[in-house]
Order: sequence, then structure tokens, then C-alpha cells
Amino acid sequence: MMRAALIRPSYCILILITGCHMRVLAQQRTVESDREALIALENKWLRSEYRATEFDSILASDFVHPVVTGDLLDKAQHIYFSSTHLPPANLQNHFDGLKVRLYGDIGIVNGLVVTTNDKGEEVRRTVFTDVFVYRDQRWQAINAQENEVRKLETPP
Repeated sequence: MMRAALIRPSYCILILITGCHMRVLAQQRTVESDREALIALENKWLRSEYRATEFDSILASDFVHPVVTGDLLDKAQHIYFSSTHLPPANLQNHFDGLKVRLYGDIGIVNGLVVTTNDKGEEVRRTVFTDVFVYRDQRWQAINAQENEVRKLETPP
């Protein structure tokens, strides 16, 4: 009887330790899992850029977006602008050539957003850099910057 009473707490402790260990293993990040998470976040960003409630979860509270006017938009300003300046319905965006670089809890994603019309014709290319930080158990965008791609005229 005494032995059975001692064994039960031992099993409970073993189960508790195993459960904690499994939880730690589940939370461990790898370079590949971080890379996949950032690509998934970029895809979510592209799909939800004009929907404020979905977009809000992507951007960190200290997010900054330098824009062509020379202004630095904060998170609220960026979400407001995106959700009130919708693109024409006949335009679609997709990525071309995403490059992910990781530096510990910092991730940088570079790439092109290609915009096409309903005929599949390319109407615009935008090169971008997004900077993310891993904070509060998730990746969050802290900076975004983009420029329209233009062909340079070659001198005669």
C-alpha cells in the first residue's frame, strides 16, 4: 500500500516533466521554421493589406513606414491609409522572388510585388523591404518600405 502511494506521485511528476519538455520542444524555433513563418506572414500581408482587422495582427505596435512624401507613418496611420485607399478591383498582386534573411530575432524580407490587370498584363512592379522582430512569441513587422520599379532610360 505504501509503495503504491509513492508510485502514483512519481508518475505524476514524470508526466508533468514530460509534458513541460514536450511544450519546450514544440516552441523551439529553427531557421527553416522562422523562414516559413515569415513567408506565410508576407502572404497574409499581401492578402489582407486592405482589411484593417486582419492587417492589425501583422504589424507591431512600434511599426514605422517611411513613404514617398517623406512622412513616417505609424501603425494606425498605415492601417487607416491602406483600408481607405482600395486598389481597383481588376488588379491582382503576387510576389516575385522573395528573399528572407534571418539574424536571430530579426528577419528581413526583400522581394517584388507584381501587379497585373484582369487580362494578366503586368501594370506595375514594386520592390520592397520588410523588417520583422520575433516578440511575444510571434513575428511582427516593425518596418516596411517600397519603391515602384522603373526602367531607367539609357543615354544615347
